Amino acid sequence: MADLTWETGIAEVLSDDVIIRGHRLSDLVGTVTYADMAFLLIRGSLPSDKERLTLEAILVSLADHGISPSTIIGRTLASCGVPVQTAMSGALLSIGDHHGGSGEEVARILVDLVVSSSDADLRERCDAFVADRRRRKEPVPGFGHPQHADGDPRAVAILSIAREHGVAREHCQALAAMGAALADSSGRETLRHPNITGAIAGVLMDLAFPWQAVRGVVLSARCLGMIAHVVEELHQGNTWRHAPSSAVHYIGPQPSDREVSEQTS
Repeated sequence: MADLTWETGIAEVLSDDVIIRGHRLSDLVGTVTYADMAFLLIRGSLPSDKERLTLEAILVSLADHGISPSTIIGRTLASCGVPVQTAMSGALLSIGDHHGGSGEEVARILVDLVVSSSDADLRERCDAFVADRRRRKEPVPGFGHPQHADGDPRAVAILSIAREHGVAREHCQALAAMGAALADSSGRETLRHPNITGAIAGVLMDLAFPWQAVRGVVLSARCLGMIAHVVEELHQGNTWRHAPSSAVHYIGPQPSDREVSEQTS
């Protein structure tokens, strides 16, 4: 049975300060940004200026996406009278494989492709991966978006910034090779370029983040927008959000007396 002792290389609380990965928190406050702290805490080292600007762009791009599935959940919970953190937590718990969270799988795929490939055979490996997914009729994560049929503008912006700052390297190259293989094999040119979750997976891997942190970065950014939506819902005074009867179609069996009465009416 494990006892309640812990080992951590992240932080130590002293009586007069907090040590964060070898830095005094009192020295960090007022001198580093939120993005800097993300690098220090998650990657373990402070970023270069160009790395910081790239992560800040990622956080901005993910901050909000309108009335999405997670937003609907958060606002509905807020209308039920629960605390703000409960509404936010419920919303963020909806981030998964089909909404906002596919970047984790993309990151794992990219790491595997890069580790097991040389520059010469990367495209060949990506072609084989996409062909295998299509043969098994499984989607290739990180490409396509129902609300951005002609391409995800957020992904375009993030990849452009990553290239501009020189941080787009082998994982972004693998992502581009996957897109080329997908577009060429499907005949759908719009799938050549990744969506936002694919883009951030490639860039975060090139920034040396662990793949397990990708969803956490998404949640960190989306928290900001979720605060705004929950507070707006509260200010609007909405209570007990629910689907109107006209939007609910019952398809189960009917009691016999109801069927008879409807037939004779």
